[in-house]
Amino acid sequence: MVNKEQMQSILLRALQGGGDFAELFFEERDDTIIGCRDGVVDGIKTKHIYGVGLYVLKEVRSVYVYSNHTSYEDLLTLAEKAALMTQAGINNRTNQNLRLTEQSFHNPNVVIEYPSSVSNQDKVKVVTKAYKSAKSASSMLLSADLTYYDMDRRILIANSEGLFTGDRRITSRLRMGITCGDTGSRYFYGEDYTRPQGYEAFRENEEYLEFAKELVLRTDRMHKAKSITPSVMPVVLTAGSCGTLWHESCGHALEATAISARNSHFVDKIGKKIASSKVTLIDDGTMPGYYGSGAIDDEGHKTQKNILIENGILKSYLCDRLHGRMLGYESTGNGRRENYTFAPEARMTNTYLAAGNDDEEEMIRSVPEGLYVKSLGGGFGGMQFSIEVKEGFLIKNGQIDRQVKGIMLTGNGAEVIQKIDRVGKTVGYDDGGFCGAGSGLVPVTTMQPMVRISEMSLG
Repeated sequence: MVNKEQMQSILLRALQGGGDFAELFFEERDDTIIGCRDGVVDGIKTKHIYGVGLYVLKEVRSVYVYSNHTSYEDLLTLAEKAALMTQAGINNRTNQNLRLTEQSFHNPNVVIEYPSSVSNQDKVKVVTKAYKSAKSASSMLLSADLTYYDMDRRILIANSEGLFTGDRRITSRLRMGITCGDTGSRYFYGEDYTRPQGYEAFRENEEYLEFAKELVLRTDRMHKAKSITPSVMPVVLTAGSCGTLWHESCGHALEATAISARNSHFVDKIGKKIASSKVTLIDDGTMPGYYGSGAIDDEGHKTQKNILIENGILKSYLCDRLHGRMLGYESTGNGRRENYTFAPEARMTNTYLAAGNDDEEEMIRSVPEGLYVKSLGGGFGGMQFSIEVKEGFLIKNGQIDRQVKGIMLTGNGAEVIQKIDRVGKTVGYDDGGFCGAGSGLVPVTTMQPMVRISEMSLG
């Protein structure tokens, strides 16, 4: 690892091409991956990742280079390349007195048992016990693929504004793919058990065993469910993981990346009513115990709570440094990236719809025909969005009826958020997952109270 004085020299060298800002992003990461198919462990993999990214900005132009050669000489060469690529003329006003000042910020996620302190034999027990729990749930189980993951990620950021800071992020995850069926048909369903914790996520409780069992039962129910024809009808989404709706329908469209490209319905709409008055949407990277939380973003900004929409009025965009510059806004602590090979972009953290005042039972009781959604899967966002319905039930005469499958919720985000006519009193939370975009995969959480949309397209 290069020392502070050497980092200062590297940053100054990177600015010699005319840049006005330079940043070094160091990453060191250890991963463990253990696979298990139908109770048989099929391999243990460990990965050690180490590298550095160098980011140079000149107003709203950017250069990003990276390497896993991290000696002082190698990084000086990298800085010279970045300066050359900036191609903005020699900057004779570079601050030759740059001094890095260490700052520390509190990570809201507490870790008790670091993955490196636990033997692989203990980690193997997680997948084998989870498989036994899954197998005990139903005779309709045909196969179960399980993968254990843990990650210990250390980052260090130094920039030409004098910032010197870092963060350590630990996550544990159990991925399960379940197939249920019989000789005539089968159905596959997959989901992750995720925790922003160390091995205590598995040692201190047996929630993951109940998760495995419930996933099999859910897959069996989906196998037996019937499909429906495409239609337009009211949709009631239960509290919790259905918050994916907000992530896809308008979250991406409120990221500065989309706004600066004018690829969003919400361009130039700050201060204007864009949604139902029942909608208050928040992104908050400071929440303890959530997958999208951290001490800082991947540009060294302290994470913060950002109110995006308040009572239907657009209040803010999510900004990283570069795209915030393009819009004339400061960073909101949302510059994020998968690893050192990606430049940062504005990305969501923990995004949720605030609680309202409506009666949850009335939401269903007052619907003659509609869809009740118990959980959502993945999808894609933008001006048009599409999200998989993992568990859905028809509503008939104000009552939850039979389960259905093979449904996608589709629509125009700007229109759908205006059709929210009920918002429940209690926010439900999900475990978290991943969002993929221009700066790679980043951990996120989505949440909401029970919500009703007056009408929506079912594909």
